[in-house]
Amino acid sequence: MTTVIAGSGTSFAARSTDKEMADARTSRRRRPRRTGLTVAAALCAVLVPAFVTGCGSDDTTAGGSTTTAGKDFSGYTRQPVPSVQGVSLPAADGSTVTMSAQEPGGLRLVYFGYTSCPDVCPTTMSDLKRALATLPAEERAKVQVDMVSIDPARDTGAKLTDYVTTFIPDGTAVRTDDQVALRAAADAFGADYSVTTGADGEPEVKHTADLYAVDDAGNVVLIWPFGTTSKDLGKDLRRLLAGDRPAGATAAPPTSATPTSASSPSVSQGAPS
Repeated sequence: MTTVIAGSGTSFAARSTDKEMADARTSRRRRPRRTGLTVAAALCAVLVPAFVTGCGSDDTTAGGSTTTAGKDFSGYTRQPVPSVQGVSLPAADGSTVTMSAQEPGGLRLVYFGYTSCPDVCPTTMSDLKRALATLPAEERAKVQVDMVSIDPARDTGAKLTDYVTTFIPDGTAVRTDDQVALRAAADAFGADYSVTTGADGEPEVKHTADLYAVDDAGNVVLIWPFGTTSKDLGKDLRRLLAGDRPAGATAAPPTSATPTSASSPSVSQGAPS
């Protein structure tokens, strides 16, 4: 059973089976492209609003607001724009990953997920792989990809690295056993996650379904909800790399990596069958 909680600023909960998720993605591909939060709203429209026992949400609304990005971007923005310049986490290889793009004018794409995810994570990573493949080599070289595990108890460094590089060969597997540091990093992005044990003794995981674009100043300039197509991702990436920005995507004061309450769309998933 998979539960998608989409939307931002306001929580939307929706329940679906894996088949319904596939039907939703098929329906999404046949519809005209939507921008911003309407992508998430369209996904929710084909699902039945409900909280699921064992896969429920504690998604909350914190300070700030969310807006559609405007200017025909497919993602959305948060106001004020989050800054993650001061946020860092260890990579699986022991190096330190600072959550800002390294290349001037480049982007760092950050995703919070886990390797046992049955559908949402591999779908997002596959869509991202296809989007990156559309970029010219010189633009692709300016894009870094990090997947941060929110289930480090099961995601060993080797397992996470194999998973990430299967989709993105030069992607970085980010993993820490320090739950305070992991929570603080997620909060800085506006992400949320939870790993609990269900009544059947199996792990139940929920996590934000968004993909975050961070510029070289550490600003989260665009956020894509789950369901954004590879075509739309590629289009947005090319515009961001060209220096185009959504309306209102100006920097907020840097965010230090200290725990705060998160506000973001989430995906809840029980243990895969």
